[in-house]
Order: sequence, then C-alpha cells, then structure tokens
Amino acid sequence: MAGDLSQETEAFIEQQIALGAYRDRTDAIEAGVELLRQRKALVDRLAESRRQLDEGEYVEFDEEGLRQFFEGLKERATKRAEAK
Repeated sequence: MAGDLSQETEAFIEQQIALGAYRDRTDAIEAGVELLRQRKALVDRLAESRRQLDEGEYVEFDEEGLRQFFEGLKERATKRAEAK
C-alpha cells in the first residue's frame, strides 16, 4: 500500500506521525478522507444553494427584517443553552 502514494505524500504522513499529529499511517489517511468527505458535503451544499438562487427560492430582507431575523436566532440559541 505504501507505493500507492507519492513520495512527497508519504514523507508528509511520516512527518505528521513523528510530530504526534496522528498515531499511525491509517489514522493520518482516515483524517484526510474525512476532510474530503467534508469538502464534498460543502460542495454539495453550495450547489444546492446555487440551485435555490437560480430558481428564486430565497427570502430577501431589508435592514429591519434582517435585524429581527438575527434577534430571533439569538433568542432560540439562548433558550437552547438554558435548556441544557
């Protein structure tokens, strides 16, 4: 399996292991794959957001409406924090 990656990648993985960032090669590779998954999820969310914009599926706020929206978010966050 070691031959599957470039020398630069192998060296970087070994360096990260030596620094204590990862326990072993598998741990380092799994961390990289997790980042790829997160990137894919973000790209998918961006594509969906773009689709919504293109199809007019959004709400426009004026300054007061935006202020009220954020006040509502803060109230909900406060209630959730108090419930914990």
